[in-house]
Amino acid sequence: MTSTPDDSRAARLLDRPFTLGDLTLHNRIAMAPVTRQFSPGGVPGADVAAYYARRARGGAGLIITRLTGKVERDHFHHA
Repeated sequence: MTSTPDDSRAARLLDRPFTLGDLTLHNRIAMAPVTRQFSPGGVPGADVAAYYARRARGGAGLIITRLTGKVERDHFHHA
């Protein structure tokens, strides 16, 4: 696979900081939540924290985590 000028431009744009209000990300790379199967009973453990820490050290500008639970009659209950 060969690189094109558009690929280089996209890489430069992804590497630029992004600010929204008081939040500034050091780049525009966002990681979606992917650890649902790592949290038995819906409770993340130290292994999940370590997983996300590795991704942060790897350069993701924004890491989105997930919250598991259910809503019943306007009350939130952890799953």
